[in-house]
Amino acid sequence: MSTIVSRLDVTQIFCDIDDFCNQWNNLWQQVPQLPSMTGERRSKSRMCLSEVMTIVIAFHGSGYRTFKEFYTLHVLPCEFFMGG
Repeated sequence: MSTIVSRLDVTQIFCDIDDFCNQWNNLWQQVPQLPSMTGERRSKSRMCLSEVMTIVIAFHGSGYRTFKEFYTLHVLPCEFFMGG
């Protein structure tokens, strides 16, 4: 994330996105939902929605042409995104 998005920026972006996701989730819980036809998911995701959104936004600000290259060079070796 050397071009545009620095570690400090990623932290701020994550905090803003997490606040948004929490507010959105609270509003979403108030809307009546249709029953699920397929049932519940069997396994929980390893990352929360705000972590996934932060990675996508960081990719778009990074200047990389492919998500795979960005992910393997910056996300996989980084403890920041893995609960570290």
